[in-house]
Amino acid sequence: MLNSKAKIFSYFLICFIIGVGLASFFYFSSFLLLVAVTIVTIFVLIVWRLNFWRFLIIGIILIIFGIWRYQISLPQDSPDKVWFYNGQNVELKAIVCEPPDQRINQLKLTVAVYSLDDKKVSGKVLVNTFFYAPYQYGDLLKIGCQLKQPENFEDFDYQRYLAKDNIYSICGNSRISLLASDYGDWFLSKIFLFKDQLQQLINRSLPEPQASLFSAIFLGSRRGVPADLQNNFSLTGTSHLIAISGLHITLIVAILMQLSLALYLPRRRAFWLITGFIIFYLTIIGFPASAVRASLMVWLYLLAMIIGRLNRSANSLLLAAAVMLLINPKILVADVGFQLSFCAVLGLIYFGPYFENWFSKLPSTFGIKESLQMTMAAQVTTLPLIIFNFGRVSLIAPLVNLIVLPILPFLMLSGFAAMLLSFVLPQFSQWLFLPAYFLLSSMINLINFFASLPIAAINF
Repeated sequence: MLNSKAKIFSYFLICFIIGVGLASFFYFSSFLLLVAVTIVTIFVLIVWRLNFWRFLIIGIILIIFGIWRYQISLPQDSPDKVWFYNGQNVELKAIVCEPPDQRINQLKLTVAVYSLDDKKVSGKVLVNTFFYAPYQYGDLLKIGCQLKQPENFEDFDYQRYLAKDNIYSICGNSRISLLASDYGDWFLSKIFLFKDQLQQLINRSLPEPQASLFSAIFLGSRRGVPADLQNNFSLTGTSHLIAISGLHITLIVAILMQLSLALYLPRRRAFWLITGFIIFYLTIIGFPASAVRASLMVWLYLLAMIIGRLNRSANSLLLAAAVMLLINPKILVADVGFQLSFCAVLGLIYFGPYFENWFSKLPSTFGIKESLQMTMAAQVTTLPLIIFNFGRVSLIAPLVNLIVLPILPFLMLSGFAAMLLSFVLPQFSQWLFLPAYFLLSSMINLINFFASLPIAAINF
């Protein structure tokens, strides 16, 4: 009976997700949805005593609910929304609502608008300005520019990518002046300030490209990684090492679990300590959406393992996905990170046991065996998505991961230790980061070597 209930639960969740997926590609009129709900409601009342038909029709209702949830998330054109004025020259008053996104030759600011030409409006706008513009989270700005609708690139749906964050307008060639500061959330301001201090510490303690690679691995700030090095990570199938994703959080959890067991901590106590560390880690890196999503999915997997319900962890994963889609249904299709995190944890659930047998003879020191096992299991289910979204499959990824992954646990341990000790002994920070420097250099040299091989990857 319990198994039956679990299947029914997963069936309902899948129906809702299917509804969101349908609405992501097709539009359904409100009248049609209302008629459909009325018909199936009447029908379910008639056949309520018949289990098969009752659950079938409830599933249809949940599909309709998923369609409705997606469609109410779409923007409504009205004079109180900033995107209503796309194509016009305007003067905005807005607050920087996210940390600035620094690129090679420009700075991207996401701002929450509250005034347009002295009219009260709301909505987010993406503002492009110069790289060295001194603006921060919480700054109140006056912005003069021409509002534009985002344009798609040849092979990238930029409109849908921005829409998942409710951004439907961009400002180019903007004229910006600072009106005031400290208008952001106090708690978030302190988090972002601490993250900036960590970034400055890393930049002082490590040369390039080691500093950029370290920031990507630990803080999720991969914008500074040189383009050629990012391409080499892609060629060797190791891009997951420079992005805080499901794979990254999984590696951290595996290392912490192994260390907890080495200290003879009970599994349940280790679980709560790991939970606390994940919350602390998310706090210091500023709660980026990809890391929060990945942490939630991996945490649910870990919870199912701790309480002995690993066989039902797929239901936990579906529940997490459904809750995320209920909050923001646009991420199902527009957010590749959501898709990769979901598929990575699916790989852990269904393929993890097979790789556990394959790597049974490897040492468990510092979580090397567990890290490799989990990473390979996750790559099985993420490979189709990687090929579809990035048009490339690495032929040497298994070999490179086998060689490079053992470096990661030691890099994480030495990196965390160096950052913590550097706050106590800042004058010795360069010396404290020396182990991390040598490990980062080894990783870079290995990646560059394997990427130079003529059969490293196939492009589609």
